[in-house]
Amino acid sequence: MKDQNLSAIDSAADSAVHSAVNPTLSAGQLMQEAKRQSQALKMIGRWRTIGFVAAAVGAVLLYNGLTGAGRSIPLIALGTVIVAVGMAAAILCDMGIRNGRRNVEKILDAAQGGSSRRAPEDA
Repeated sequence: MKDQNLSAIDSAADSAVHSAVNPTLSAGQLMQEAKRQSQALKMIGRWRTIGFVAAAVGAVLLYNGLTGAGRSIPLIALGTVIVAVGMAAAILCDMGIRNGRRNVEKILDAAQGGSSRRAPEDA
């Protein structure tokens, strides 16, 4: 009996938490959220550009270290690290942009109240 009461309390608490975390949003609120996420995607795009620029600077340092007046191991190491970090940042930002665009599309679809982009399920 005691276990049944505890499980009932747990399930009631779980449903209360779920409804508090996932409230229903109006179409206007969804549109505002889509706009905020689009602005965030633009900022992530800027960071992606910075990552590519850093990788290019690292490539120049790496090239200079390899073909300069004499091989410079510190310059080669620094260039390699900068290329790796810049490309990793650019790739992560690109993944975030792709996932963010899909999320914005889903939000806009939900704001319009339909499944206009879904493929037919009977195919």
